[in-house]
Amino acid sequence: MTVALDSYYTIGKVHWYCQDYVCQGWQPFPHVILADGCSASPNSDVGARLLVLNARQELARYAQIPRDGPELATQHWDLGRRIIQRAARQARELNLNPEVLDATLLVAWCDGATVYVHLYGDGCIATRRADGELTVIEVEYAENAPYYLSYLLEPDRQVLYQEAVGNPESAQTIHYRGQAADVSSRQERFDTPVAFSFDLATFPTVAVATDGLHSFISAETGQRVELLEVAQAMFDFGDLQGTFVMDRLQNTLIEFGNRLLFNLDDLSVGAFVKVA
Repeated sequence: MTVALDSYYTIGKVHWYCQDYVCQGWQPFPHVILADGCSASPNSDVGARLLVLNARQELARYAQIPRDGPELATQHWDLGRRIIQRAARQARELNLNPEVLDATLLVAWCDGATVYVHLYGDGCIATRRADGELTVIEVEYAENAPYYLSYLLEPDRQVLYQEAVGNPESAQTIHYRGQAADVSSRQERFDTPVAFSFDLATFPTVAVATDGLHSFISAETGQRVELLEVAQAMFDFGDLQGTFVMDRLQNTLIEFGNRLLFNLDDLSVGAFVKVA
């Protein structure tokens, strides 16, 4: 099975500089890695890059993560801990505050037949079936406070985090939105691993994005644009040659801009598409 792969990131309208980062590649297997730095943490754009680049170094270990069962949580967080510890050493060498690593991380890879996605913090996943039906999965956290890998470095910050989100047992929410108006949600403990797998034979398009996908606002009404509408436009790929994700994202931003719809937050997007 042949897979087309591309990614792109862009700045939000209310940001002075972009705190998102994305990388893609084909070795050791096709992958896209996204990170979204926290606006309240200085230099988190640097932290986002450190997380992405260190996650890329750990890619081979991702293939060893169990798909389900009791080992998933241990393997998921062990891998996250390796990434954040490597990044923390580099941040110290640069004389940077540990809070620069306050960033969400999303790692997606493909073994040729299946796309696997692991999230550390919030983000979005969109899948399109062969018949064109689109579904969007959105992961968010109470008080708009994602659980960052950097909290693993400092127990005191973990305690403060659990106090800030209210009830830690239901601080994580996963929403499912489909074109047939079937919306469902489930709540989990804040540190429940977020991991998905998608068979490309069933879902020939799998796209991942930072939470900037849900930051589009109408300048005329001040209303938020529905996530499904944004995803429908953003992931309607045509020609899969070259920079197909970048081209579609840029065209969507132009089309939305003509309608006075703008993304307030930075946005990173990546996609795997099965090529017949």
